[in-house]
Amino acid sequence: MRKLIVSMAALAAAIAPGLAAAETLAESMVAAQETNPSLAAQRQRLRATQEALPQAWAAALPQVSLSGTAGWSDRDSDNPLLETGRNESWSSSANLSQLLFGSGRVLAGTRAARAQIAGAVSNFELARQTLLLDVTRAYADVRQAQAIVAARETTVHNLTRLLEYAQAQFDAGVVTRTDVAQAQARLAQARTLLVQAQGALAASVQAYQRLVGYPPSELAAPARATGLPTDLNSALESATRLSPVLISAESSVELADANVDVAAAQGRLNVTLEAGAGLGGNFDDSFDDTSIDSVGVRVAVPLFQGGAIRSRTRQQRALRSAANLDLASVQRTVQETVTNAWTGLASARAAVDSAREQVSAAELAYEGVTLEQETGLRSTVEVLNQEQDLLDARIALAQAERNLVVAERQLLAAVGTLDVPSGGGAIQENRDQLRGR
Repeated sequence: MRKLIVSMAALAAAIAPGLAAAETLAESMVAAQETNPSLAAQRQRLRATQEALPQAWAAALPQVSLSGTAGWSDRDSDNPLLETGRNESWSSSANLSQLLFGSGRVLAGTRAARAQIAGAVSNFELARQTLLLDVTRAYADVRQAQAIVAARETTVHNLTRLLEYAQAQFDAGVVTRTDVAQAQARLAQARTLLVQAQGALAASVQAYQRLVGYPPSELAAPARATGLPTDLNSALESATRLSPVLISAESSVELADANVDVAAAQGRLNVTLEAGAGLGGNFDDSFDDTSIDSVGVRVAVPLFQGGAIRSRTRQQRALRSAANLDLASVQRTVQETVTNAWTGLASARAAVDSAREQVSAAELAYEGVTLEQETGLRSTVEVLNQEQDLLDARIALAQAERNLVVAERQLLAAVGTLDVPSGGGAIQENRDQLRGR
């Protein structure tokens, strides 16, 4: 068992080779934001969605095309008078069309494109803040696991000394064999739990590496989060303006409304200016060349499409109503999330204060019980119980500190303001570029 503990400790110490300097939460966030493949994929999806705007504008710009053909034909007939022999000819043409009036089709298309881009930007921002929150959890989990391993190592060390003391007391005839057996049982249990804690630490390290891209070195204690709302009302008010989930739902409503206009415009007047120029001739006869120029206005109005246009319009109106209902549902969800995050932060702060008091009192009690055991006022089992109380207090403090770090960032994510702390060295995204201008 002792060899296994030493091996696990060596593995944990070798997890981050070459990284001796203490790493901060801000540095971990920066690394994840710049290298995480899931966020990079979301960024590429955003760039793909941005192309919807120039595609929508293209309908309002001139459309120019060029074409050319060349070929030969040979007509054979039983009647010699009808034989024309081999004919080699060519032709070319240039055509231009310009939309003059589309009954609002282009404007509706650009509105839909901008709504799509706004939704994609919100989805990217949601993915980014979700990643930062996941990094915070992984960072805090590693620190918690490290603290638990350290606490259990201290417990193993203390119980080893207590077993040696009990054995010496037994050899001197002061205590019974029961005291030694109690100390042995607790030590064996502590070693088993230490191995389990080291396994949990290894799992936390892997989760951290998956998000950040490299294993953690020594992790510094996270600084208190800045920019937290001062009260619940201000948190809810900020969420209505900044929450990516809510902005995405609002963009979906705008997109659905634009799609109604796009569908309705398909059944309205369409006016297009058209111009063309053509040139053709015969390879064998340069005097046979001809040219054609044309300019005109084409007016088109769908009169009957089997009810397809009206059906599509009704369909988009139903989808618009669904988008509005989804928005109302998201508003309730955001309110619930922000409220729960606010109360969770208050609870986490109180838990940290209580856990620190518990550790302080448990340490003092452990020292007292140990001294009283040496004078014969306390039994071995009382010292063992107090050692367990001290271990429980230290583990509770590690859990409470982890929960506080996460709760602060969770509230910022619920509001929509979670970001890399200022001075963290993160590359700032160009917001105008993200929105496709």
